[in-house]
This record gives sequence, structure tokens and C-alpha cells, in this order.
Amino acid sequence: MMNNLFELYLEDDDDSFIVGTSIAENEQQLLLVSIDDNGQVDSVEVIDRAHISKVVTDSSYLDFCQSMIKENQAAHIFDPFQLAQQLPHNWQSTDRLLAECQGEQRLISIVTGPEIYAGRVSLISEHQIGLQLVDFESVSFGAPTLIDKSDVMVIDYVSRQNYYVTKYWKTKGQQS
Repeated sequence: MMNNLFELYLEDDDDSFIVGTSIAENEQQLLLVSIDDNGQVDSVEVIDRAHISKVVTDSSYLDFCQSMIKENQAAHIFDPFQLAQQLPHNWQSTDRLLAECQGEQRLISIVTGPEIYAGRVSLISEHQIGLQLVDFESVSFGAPTLIDKSDVMVIDYVSRQNYYVTKYWKTKGQQS
């Protein structure tokens, strides 16, 4: 795993990028495992191809990431929470993916151009997603927020941050 790393740039943002490797793809979407700045698995993401502006497959930074990944694999800390093994069943269709997340009460993150939302899916309509947002200060859910589907660039199906929040809720006896 991680032999075909790439830098993936999203539209309207030439300064930041996602480092990862593609697990599967179709005409509309990529399913990928992203890597953080320490060479560890950060998330499993579904990315809308329409929002991709550039893909870089050869760079000094990717060489450095590959080196960190090898070190982490040797130390058995590359994917300490087995996030890369938690692949969605219905990633090929955004609506089916969201329905899967809604049915599981899964905490997900959604990236639109300027915003990153974290919460649970509460509504799926033809043009919008209702996401009951997490209030990280109180570690609870707020009122649902509507997000236009056409604005969705990335859906983090599972991520390290959401893993920590879910684990915290489970230890506190709250619904995950």
C-alpha cells in the first residue's frame, strides 16, 4: 500500500493539497486513503472528480512522504487505528454513501470550497445534504445545516479526528 502516492489539488486552492493513494475510482469519484504530515493514515475520503484541479505524481515532497511511510510501517504506527481498513460499501454513489453514513449514525466530515463541516447526516435530498454539526466545545450535536451537493468536494468517511471524537463519546457513554 502507498506505492502510488500523489498530491491532489482541489479547485480554487493551489496552495494546499491532499497526499494519498487511490483505492478505487469511477468516472465521478475517487476513493482514497490520505496521509498526514507525519506519514500516517489520516482518513478515507471520497473525492468528487469535478473539483480536482491538478494531480502531481512525482515530487520531492512525495519522496519524503514515502520515506516517512516506510519508517512508520517499520515501527507499526503507519495506521494505528486501522482507518484504511474501514472502507465504505457504497462509495460509488454519493447518495448511497450518505445513506450508509446516516444509517450507521457515522460522524463524517464534508469539505466544500471554504468550509469543513463535521457531523452526522440528517437529510439527503436531490440537491442538498442535511448535516447535524458537531459542536467541538461541548462535544455535542447542534441543529442541522443544509449543504448544496454541488459544493461538496470531499467526504471524509472516516478520519483520525472523527475517530477520536467517536471514541470519546463511547467512553463517556454517549451515543456514537
